[in-house]
Amino acid sequence: MPKQTQAPAITPSTELAANSHLAVAARHFMEPIWLEWHSGRSGDAPSTPSQWTCGRTSLFLVRALTAAGVDASWASGTPRLSADGPELGPFGFLTDTGWQSHAWVECGNMIVDITADQFGASPVLITDRHDRRYRRGDRDTALPEFILARERAVDEIWPRWLGNNRNTSTSTPGTFSGTAE
Repeated sequence: MPKQTQAPAITPSTELAANSHLAVAARHFMEPIWLEWHSGRSGDAPSTPSQWTCGRTSLFLVRALTAAGVDASWASGTPRLSADGPELGPFGFLTDTGWQSHAWVECGNMIVDITADQFGASPVLITDRHDRRYRRGDRDTALPEFILARERAVDEIWPRWLGNNRNTSTSTPGTFSGTAE
């Protein structure tokens, strides 16, 4: 008997459009914040502003989607703990050079990623949850102090997001007004 495979569920177009609209607004909001975050680091800024921001940015996007009534969760994958460390497994984002540590957002049957451009993908990438470029690890590998710093970073920018989106409805998924600058 031939093996049956289950086709991925189709996300309703209204949900996709609402999440896309919010993801684009969140991306525009985050772009100047990434520059602020990079200015606080020692060394050169990355060539792609979203680089090294995926954990904080994805956590922020989860909060924004949740506030809009969308069930969203933070996901990540780490293929190795250091550049020369042993492989933990095929986790994160798959590029031409292999698996890269990465964080993104999962909503229903979708992945919403507003930092995938650091790997040459679209600046706002909404794709099926089964996209082969993404593989979730079994745990957040960040040290507790870095997890706390990620949460604090989102707490610090959250009032700015709310200020930019004063007319946001937090009870209807995907409905909000205002542009994030």
